[in-house]
Amino acid sequence: LANKNDIRQNSTARVGDKLFLSKPLGIGILSTAAKKNVLEQEDYLNSVSWMTKINSAGYELGKMTSVHAMTDVTGFGLLGHLLEMCEGSKVSAEISFDAVPLLDNLNTYISKNCIPGGTYRNWKSYGSRIDEITELQKFILADPQTSGGLLVAADPLDKEFKSFADSHGFREIGSITKGQGEKLIKVI
Repeated sequence: LANKNDIRQNSTARVGDKLFLSKPLGIGILSTAAKKNVLEQEDYLNSVSWMTKINSAGYELGKMTSVHAMTDVTGFGLLGHLLEMCEGSKVSAEISFDAVPLLDNLNTYISKNCIPGGTYRNWKSYGSRIDEITELQKFILADPQTSGGLLVAADPLDKEFKSFADSHGFREIGSITKGQGEKLIKVI
């Protein structure tokens, strides 16, 4: 049970918030590799380990006033869930692609064309709202996740949050910026 005041929505991000991600991306790509019988055992075990990691940190994060918005990253991929956050909060976002945590060996499976159909459907549904990105970035950032991590928009100056994020392996991947028209997410 959670206190009603401790529940964070995906529509309350603020300009200046930093974005944090609790799990690496790439589950959809590895799942597709498994369906094609090209997934290595080590990568399979790694993906299962991440998919079975519970997002229980959300309960603690909800108690922190410096956490302004939060959502999980699942079937719409990171870009789709961040886009919902931006639209609901009337803001934009900037992501540093190099800061986004990724599962091991994704490039190997991408080179073997292990791209889920959901990635293409995701991009078709929201790609017009994303600033120009490379094909590789699209394959990873629009990859549908099974039991993906938490995407958190928070005040990065809050020491309690920063300590919690660091101790739980959250990665800072970008920031919330002032709303800028049709293209709401920029990947740098």
